[in-house]
Amino acid sequence: MKEDSLETSLNRVPLETVILGTVAGIIGGLVFEPVAGILVFVGSLVATISFVSLKSFIDRYLGKQKSLVLRKAILMYILRLVLICLVFLIIIFLFKGRVIAFIAGFSLIVISVLVEALRSLVCVKQWKA
Repeated sequence: MKEDSLETSLNRVPLETVILGTVAGIIGGLVFEPVAGILVFVGSLVATISFVSLKSFIDRYLGKQKSLVLRKAILMYILRLVLICLVFLIIIFLFKGRVIAFIAGFSLIVISVLVEALRSLVCVKQWKA
């Protein structure tokens, strides 16, 4: 698989996640309640922001010397996890019974990555043994 197609695929994941979150949010808002639909959409936005920040972090620090970057990488990754956990805690405290809607929206990134993986597999012309 070419590097160009991989980068294109990784750039499509956030857009697909937001589109899936919008569609699922509208459906969830109509089927259940508007707050659930909004939480599904917000969950997909948080997943998208998390994906974009992790991708930019990896792109920025991947080629540098490991000894200099390792401490900063560990600190930044821990900070990222703490911020995601804080968002989850805020949602849990503010919307006790509706946290599943947020988690459903947050999990839509898995579907986006799966779609891109399947798209990449279809584009492979020759399998290696």
